[in-house]
Amino acid sequence: MHFGKEFKKIRKNRTYSQTELASGIISQSTYSKFEAGIRDVDASIYLQLLHRLNISADEIDYIQNGYSYGQKQNLIHKLFSINYNHTEHLRSLKRQAVDFLEEQYDQDIKNVYLICEAFIQLYDTKDIEVAKNIVGPIWESVSKYGQWYLNDIRIINTILFLFPVDIAIKFTETVLVRLDTYKDFRDVARLKIAFKINLSLLLIKNKNYVKALTIIVDSLQCDKKKMNYSILALHFSREAICRANIQREGSAELLEKARQLLILYDDYDYWERIQLEFNYYTSPEIKRDDTRK
Repeated sequence: MHFGKEFKKIRKNRTYSQTELASGIISQSTYSKFEAGIRDVDASIYLQLLHRLNISADEIDYIQNGYSYGQKQNLIHKLFSINYNHTEHLRSLKRQAVDFLEEQYDQDIKNVYLICEAFIQLYDTKDIEVAKNIVGPIWESVSKYGQWYLNDIRIINTILFLFPVDIAIKFTETVLVRLDTYKDFRDVARLKIAFKINLSLLLIKNKNYVKALTIIVDSLQCDKKKMNYSILALHFSREAICRANIQREGSAELLEKARQLLILYDDYDYWERIQLEFNYYTSPEIKRDDTRK
């Protein structure tokens, strides 16, 4: 894919001449050939030109693709934004991944396929071991990487709940340290919040309410202003679950905060899901099971 024509449009919009844009980076004649589609430039030159134009590689790729994601990026984007409780959406995304893989093999899209299949099987069979086995190759591969990048971290976050809590805690702690190096990069704050809230549920499922409460309270103290309304409501409800189970005050008030926030945004479906989660993890059966252990 050649980006010269897009560079020309952006350069003119920024009122740069070819000489001004290329100065100190590449010769004007070489840059002119790049714009004309006669030759390419290497990656370091490409990034320097983008920096001078104050535009990201992702954005120019999006523009070049007719103001839409390319097929691969579209599938990956859908994976990270999909509601994993909606099996129809998962099945649709799985079919799209299969169609892509029939044309060309790509490990990232294979991971999309495997994650969709794992969630579908979890919904159909209610057997977490089946889902875990499906995504096992992803976990095994990613866990061996010497360095994780943002796409790897998003993958880890997606499948984290399928694995034992001690492994999940260890991975989360490592990931949060790694994300500190990305502190000013876009969307990283939200990714850190997602890891913390997902880890809180793992701890709640394992009845480690004190540690879950510590993580939730820390997340609220550090990141409350960065949360959207649904994530904030989820923090309130998870804190309410923990307080109810360790018999601390404030559970009812926190759940009411979550309710008021979601009603304010007319998100009645999400309020219903939060109620179901709260009722399940504070039910007498769960508590009795806890006392037997």
